[in-house]
Amino acid sequence: MTGVGPMTVFHHQDILNTELRLSGELGVKSWLAIGAVVPLRIFKTSIRYADENNQTVAIEDPFIHHNNKTLVGPGDPSVVARAAMRAGGVTLAVRLGLSLPLGRTEEDPFALGDIGQAHEHSQFGTGTFQPLAGVDAARIVGPVRLDAFALTVQSLYENGHGYQPGDRYAGGIGAASGLGTKRWRFRLTAEAQHETAEKWSGVTHTDEGNIGRTDVLTGLETTFRLTDDWHASATLKVPVYTHVVGGQLDSSVFLGVSVGTSIRVFEGKEDEHGHEGEEHGHDHAHGDDHGDEHGHGHEEGPVDWTGLDKVDITNDGSAVPLEPVPGKITVFDFWATWCKPCGIVDRELAEIVRRHPNDVAVRKVNVVDDDSPASKKYVGAYTLPHLKVFGRDGKLLWEKSAPPLVLTGEVEKLVGAPARPVAVAGARRIEISVTDAGFVPAQIEVARGEPVTLVFTRRSQSTCSTDVHFTMPSGARVDEVLPFEKAVEVPFRVDAPASVVFACGMDMDRGTITVR
Repeated sequence: MTGVGPMTVFHHQDILNTELRLSGELGVKSWLAIGAVVPLRIFKTSIRYADENNQTVAIEDPFIHHNNKTLVGPGDPSVVARAAMRAGGVTLAVRLGLSLPLGRTEEDPFALGDIGQAHEHSQFGTGTFQPLAGVDAARIVGPVRLDAFALTVQSLYENGHGYQPGDRYAGGIGAASGLGTKRWRFRLTAEAQHETAEKWSGVTHTDEGNIGRTDVLTGLETTFRLTDDWHASATLKVPVYTHVVGGQLDSSVFLGVSVGTSIRVFEGKEDEHGHEGEEHGHDHAHGDDHGDEHGHGHEEGPVDWTGLDKVDITNDGSAVPLEPVPGKITVFDFWATWCKPCGIVDRELAEIVRRHPNDVAVRKVNVVDDDSPASKKYVGAYTLPHLKVFGRDGKLLWEKSAPPLVLTGEVEKLVGAPARPVAVAGARRIEISVTDAGFVPAQIEVARGEPVTLVFTRRSQSTCSTDVHFTMPSGARVDEVLPFEKAVEVPFRVDAPASVVFACGMDMDRGTITVR
């Protein structure tokens, strides 16, 4: 100590860590998304030296170890691939990724301190590639959405300065509900975090630095949906238990604010990948249920319902009575603006009613959100798109959630579509493979009146195109499941020039048969 000599000095340091993150995710398949996170870190610290009576003292060379300062710089960005599926009403997701060593790193502070040189303990990056892995699970139970996650980031080797950060682990649970509101979402969370000790040149220093810590936090998140595509969120997390090895640390609260949106990247397609395990508010579950879930459906402009038996019985999510139309098959279509697959159902139902105007009536129910009265009463644990179909006698025939073209195919079966063409011996065979890239070839030409056999063979186990659907100009429907590596033959003949579009059940992968 200045003017006194050696004595015990306590370092009272206040630290404010702020991190700004730009994150995005791109849906590349119905079950697969690729994402990236780019952080900007702001580290502010102040220091006060005190004696055993907590009186402020001055020490020799105070700026060697601690400073009153603010540091700003990019952290290590990360790239992540996320695969999702739905099983037994639970949405499951697996994440694999890698952090990239682009953040600033510092020389060994212990070695510099030993020789009396100024040094810095704060690292903006790790200087190493770090693999990360995680799992998410979510399920909607009545008006509440339950979720859980686990995540780890592993440190496998030391960087060029000899620094090897500790391994990190985190896990948590959450419960979210709109509490009867249309645009708000409230989520309670509980999570645990653990980090092992850092090393410098293979040594764990027990007198300074990160020697390992464990935190348990509870939190509250609120999300407000500004529009169908934009949402804003605020997060508050409070530590209820903290254990720091070899030191004393009083943690305060953690605050977070975020703004997010969905952006169209591909013409006619949107990201369809589930975010159900993530901490954001736009977490509606859709038909393929990989998440939030926006459809890859091919947009074809507004659907023309002119002159057709279609009524919008509610647009505000109210639980209106369902009244079947006497003498007709009545389809109650539950939809929402954020459900892109619902738009495909809308288009296909219009075509079915156009082909069968005396047999089918459609009643539209805009549920608005998954916690609206209409959603709670009629959709429940199902997902969108969702249909309830009543017979001509007013009795319920069936109710289900499924990919759009599967649902509409089931509707048309009730009214009896015309018979499909029969197989012709010796007909030209057109082989169509189903791969991760879609239908190959996707463009096919046949002569009018020419009988051919379309031979669909699914070559990929990861593609979402596990079925094929199309309607011939005669009104005859083709709805076929495509087992892996098993050829499915479909006789085809059209006697006039036409363009016939075939697609998977989610209408994400398409092909066209042009009849000349």
